[in-house]
Amino acid sequence: MVTGAADRRGGPASPAAPLAFPDLGATVWPATVPPGLADELPALYGSLFSTPAWFRLVDRPESVGCCLLEAPRHVVLFTPRPRPAGTVEVLNKAFRVAPEEAQRLARALFRAFPQCRRLVLEVPFAPGELGLPHAVLHRAADLVVDLAGGAAGWERRLGRRTRKNLRNLANRLRRDHPDLRVDLGPPGARARLLFDQFLLWHLERCLARGVVSGYVSKPEQADQVAALLAEGGEAQVVEVGGRPAAIELVFFVGDEATVLAGSFDPAFARYSLGFLSTAWAVRATADRGARRCHLLWGTAAYKTLLGARPEGYARLAVYRRAGDRLLYPGDAAEAARLLAAQGRERYWRTRQRVAGRLRPWLSRE
Repeated sequence: MVTGAADRRGGPASPAAPLAFPDLGATVWPATVPPGLADELPALYGSLFSTPAWFRLVDRPESVGCCLLEAPRHVVLFTPRPRPAGTVEVLNKAFRVAPEEAQRLARALFRAFPQCRRLVLEVPFAPGELGLPHAVLHRAADLVVDLAGGAAGWERRLGRRTRKNLRNLANRLRRDHPDLRVDLGPPGARARLLFDQFLLWHLERCLARGVVSGYVSKPEQADQVAALLAEGGEAQVVEVGGRPAAIELVFFVGDEATVLAGSFDPAFARYSLGFLSTAWAVRATADRGARRCHLLWGTAAYKTLLGARPEGYARLAVYRRAGDRLLYPGDAAEAARLLAAQGRERYWRTRQRVAGRLRPWLSRE
């Protein structure tokens, strides 16, 4: 059932005309966002990747529409994509949505866009729970630190060895460099300067490890992240001798925080300054009242020591009908590459685990 102004082709009479789907508890504005709705995103989701600033500076869609779901309330922004044809992409990312709610969203958008055969959507649950034809395009795990109980509660939940290690590293750094300062705040006019220093250290570290940075494979990301930092981010700067020694890029969204990236001067590697700086950033977000701190993906070993636990997300291509997947052979190829990568990862994890168990026995010979 559809209510709302529509022309004879089944679309809205104007970009501002909403389409209401009472049976889905959904209202869709195909090419506009009503005033005030986008402002709800930070409080609803606490996700940096589901904010108007991220959409505008990073995703940069040509046009944006909005779907409002009720009971529970969701504000979801989306954009039609010209390639591949018949695609609508949901802009909200790393946002909490239940399978039934995501299914209502998908059905509402398919109804609002009769020519749409493919919906790109990121979900935080097992894809099979969606109950709609789909292909998995990508998987990622956001490493999230629970900050219940504030900074003191977070520290109590750390392992005894981790607490001792952090304390010893900090004491040694302060003993060798008594002029050490750690400040977190808006970067102001220094935003680009601090970002460029972070990027220089980051690229040096990637080169030393033989890793290709995302800032190299996608060079436009540098300007995007620098603009994000200048507009609404904060920088935690560890200074030694009045000069930056480590920088963390921190964003507060709703009652949650995200440490988007961080790097440090290699001259301070013997103090494990990257580990220390991240720990100080987590504590600072707790002191600010953040309920959770997102450390994102990658380098899971030290983030796990800081109490981070993975929250998985899957990026899906959702189809109007099962047969529509044949119209998008690229999705099948992407899904196959993902399965192969997961298989290789499982193989090496198993191999390392077996080698670790055999090593004590082999060393006895």
